[in-house]
Amino acid sequence: MEQKRIMVLEDEIIVALDIKEILENLNYSCQAFHDFDSGLEALDVFRPQLMICDVNIGEGPSGIDFVKQAQARMPGLAVIYLTAFSDRKIVELAGKTHPVNYILKPWSEHQIRVSVEMAFDQLEAQASQSVKLASLTQSEMKILELIAQNKKSKEIADLLFISEKTVKNHRYNISKKLNLSTENNSLLFFALSHFGYKNEA
Repeated sequence: MEQKRIMVLEDEIIVALDIKEILENLNYSCQAFHDFDSGLEALDVFRPQLMICDVNIGEGPSGIDFVKQAQARMPGLAVIYLTAFSDRKIVELAGKTHPVNYILKPWSEHQIRVSVEMAFDQLEAQASQSVKLASLTQSEMKILELIAQNKKSKEIADLLFISEKTVKNHRYNISKKLNLSTENNSLLFFALSHFGYKNEA
C-alpha cells in the first residue's frame, strides 16, 4: 500500500524536522521545508495529499499565500495550519482555503497525530463521495445544483420544463445513488455542502 504523503512548511528548521520525524514514525512519507520557494519547487515532484503549514513563514508571502498557490496547482490538497495567533482576521483569511484544522502553538505530538488522521479520513470520505457523484446523470446533477439553491420541487420542475413528479422521482434516485436517507432534509444538506459554495461565488 502506497504511503500517504505530507508536506510540512515551517520557517523554524528544528520545528519542521521535529514534525517530520513524528510523521515518519507514524509511517507517513514526509518532506519538510522552511521557505516559500523551496516548498513550491517540490510540490509538483512530491505531490503531497496533505500540507501542514505555518501561517507565518518569515518575511514576504505568508503560509496562507503558499497554500493558495499549492491548491491552485493541486485541487483537493488538504491543509492543516500551525499558528501562534488566533485573531479573527487570520482565521478568516485562512478559512478561504478550507483547512481541515488549525493547531495553535505550542503544539503537542498528540495534536499532530490526531489532526493528520482526521485529514486523511476526510480525504477518503471525499474520494468516496466523488465516485458516487460520478454515477449521477447530467439531469440529476442539474437538479442537485438547483436543490443547493433552495429550489423546491415545483420550482425545479418549472425551470427544467418537466413535471413535479419527475423531479420527485429524480430526487429519490439521487438519494439512493448517494446512499442518503430519503427522509428529512438529507438531500438538501448534501447539496448545500457540495454545491452551496458555487452560489456564494
